[in-house]
Amino acid sequence: MTPDEPPLGAPDTYALRRRVLLTGVVAVGLWLATSYLVYWLGVSDAWVLVALVLIYFLVIRPLLRPVRDAVKLRRRLAYQAYLDERGREEQ
Repeated sequence: MTPDEPPLGAPDTYALRRRVLLTGVVAVGLWLATSYLVYWLGVSDAWVLVALVLIYFLVIRPLLRPVRDAVKLRRRLAYQAYLDERGREEQ
């Protein structure tokens, strides 16, 4: 293992940052495409909101699942380290 590689079990923060950036680019592109489609069809603007809810649940949320899992892991490890430190202080 080289010094630049994260330890086993630790998430790759650069990959997570790229994932968030990719999700943002995809979200903006889908929002623009949806807005243009609604304008082109001449339907009510409320359909943009309906489409964006669907995009969120079908595209954005699954793309960000690894990021949410990494945040949960980080919080769990930080809390465990806090409990271990607190246990050492009480002894």
